[in-house]
Amino acid sequence: MGIYSGPLGFGYNPELLAKKKLQVPKTWADLTKPEYMGEVQVANPASSGTAYTMIATLVQLMGEEKAFDYLKGLHKNVGAYPRSGTAPIKAVARGETAVSISFVHDGPGEKMQGFPLETVTPADGTGAEIGSMSLIKGARNMDAAKKFYDWALTPAAQEMAAAAKSFQLPSNKGAKVDPRVPDFRKIRMIDYDYAKYGASAERRRLIQRWEKEVNSLPR
Repeated sequence: MGIYSGPLGFGYNPELLAKKKLQVPKTWADLTKPEYMGEVQVANPASSGTAYTMIATLVQLMGEEKAFDYLKGLHKNVGAYPRSGTAPIKAVARGETAVSISFVHDGPGEKMQGFPLETVTPADGTGAEIGSMSLIKGARNMDAAKKFYDWALTPAAQEMAAAAKSFQLPSNKGAKVDPRVPDFRKIRMIDYDYAKYGASAERRRLIQRWEKEVNSLPR
């Protein structure tokens, strides 16, 4: 059962963009422009669900062949592929890189700490993650697990997320939404196929292709 959702987009440091005379990226294609060489960070999809969501989003948005052509072009501008999905947006906040491909709900927490950071979602479409819970078959404490599960789906529980600096969209429609949570109504979302791209075999296949065809290329 999903308990929240968060859209994929770009984090950017407005001070660094101004210093380097770079425009705010508005589309996926913008990130492949020569002026962004070395200025983009995205996590490694082999260790990051954020980065895998990017690959799956692009495949659904462009078709697989065009998506991998895009990823090869993007590779030229990527300065680093850190292991953690949140590392790129933290690097942007601290002025270590200009742009990241990240879940944009990670942005408000960085801004709360005083860092110069803004986020945007690509105008041509994007995907989103769904954070979810599962009950483990045969668990020793099943009754307690069910009670926790039911509690976590209540409005009161989901409204606690913002206090913990988590700004995803809660799944319970009765939960009050913090104003810093990304407004899905203003974002162009693709019809993300969670069943297909959430399957371990498909994930493994796409990551192996990325390792072979993209990550092996020089920059």
